[in-house]
Amino acid sequence: MSETLHDRPRCGRPAIFPDIIQLKITAFFCQIEPLPGCNSITLKWAATYFNQNLSLLGHPISISSISRILRMHSLRPHLHKYFLQITDHEFFEKMESIIYLYLNRPQYLFCLDECPGIQALKRLAPSLPLDVDKKRLSEPNHNRKGTTDLYAILDVNTGKVFGRCTQNHQVSNLIQIIKNHVATLPGDATIHYICDNLSNHSCPEFCRVVAELSSVEYPEKELDTKEKRQKWLQKENKRIIIHFTPKHGSWLNMVEIWFGIMGQKCLKYNTFTSVDQLITALNSFILTWNKYFAHPFNWTYDGTELYGKAVRRFIKHIAIENKQMELKFLLSQIELILNMLENYFRHVKMKDWRLLANTIKEKKHYLINIIENSEKPKLKGKAEELFSKMLEVLKNKLSSEKIKGQ
Repeated sequence: MSETLHDRPRCGRPAIFPDIIQLKITAFFCQIEPLPGCNSITLKWAATYFNQNLSLLGHPISISSISRILRMHSLRPHLHKYFLQITDHEFFEKMESIIYLYLNRPQYLFCLDECPGIQALKRLAPSLPLDVDKKRLSEPNHNRKGTTDLYAILDVNTGKVFGRCTQNHQVSNLIQIIKNHVATLPGDATIHYICDNLSNHSCPEFCRVVAELSSVEYPEKELDTKEKRQKWLQKENKRIIIHFTPKHGSWLNMVEIWFGIMGQKCLKYNTFTSVDQLITALNSFILTWNKYFAHPFNWTYDGTELYGKAVRRFIKHIAIENKQMELKFLLSQIELILNMLENYFRHVKMKDWRLLANTIKEKKHYLINIIENSEKPKLKGKAEELFSKMLEVLKNKLSSEKIKGQ
């Protein structure tokens, strides 16, 4: 067929907002701060801004048009979610250690944590009970009647909770609660506690009590830093062994699940005229939980997808040249990536490692500027050294994989 093919005339007018305009709109919403001082923009505000600055799009635009364009690109700027960036370079070693304990539970394994500052809220109007076709009604306005702290120790094997309310979370209260809890267990039992990195959990006073309850000597002069004390607490040559969750890894502590249940079933919508009434309610809930509802939680999370996610998040920070990145954060990410390259290289897909290498190559000036502009010589020197090492290790790993694939 020798004739050239042509489109026949079609009905409908040409698109008012071509691809270039749609890209401008999506780029506007993808910024961390679309307008000065505003990190969150509604469709109405966006339409007002564009229509008062017609030079940006070249044409007035409605709220519905903006909404349609965002839906076409699967963008939902009205949603906002917190996330915890991994900053502990030993995160995965600690995570795997905790998960191993959950999957291979010792006989006496406990999760310890404190829930500080629980408020006794007295609602201004009494709540109304359920009625036909009506929900339970609770007054949102309230007066604050004080606070209490709740220490909870969850038995991983049974789900039962040993809880105590205190006026504050000073180390003296923690020590007394540990002593009381250990007294409920057999004298020859090896006891494992999982807790977070709160300073009270590795201070000298706490270490002395662990040594006393374990009938071992506490080498106080040798343990003059928090890191040394934590390593001593984790040693298995004594009766009580403390396991620490990684920084920003408190979600690995199973007692957090129980705190969520407690908040939903005991505190939400409730009203308290005093701190004493709040404490009575918390103690009653613990008794009710232990008698009727306690059960071991089935831990299934293995952290598989977290390795690649940590690398991809770092890539995104670099790719967008995040203005909020400081040297301290950058250094924590370099240390994390180095550790992953040396110990968890196979846990991350090769395409992610290649993308990291390419992104660093393209944005190297951005990373160098963060390091060079630091006013902290010690931090700067360490960052320069580890950054060069990370580049070398990454290059060698990728070259090695390329040779294997040939």
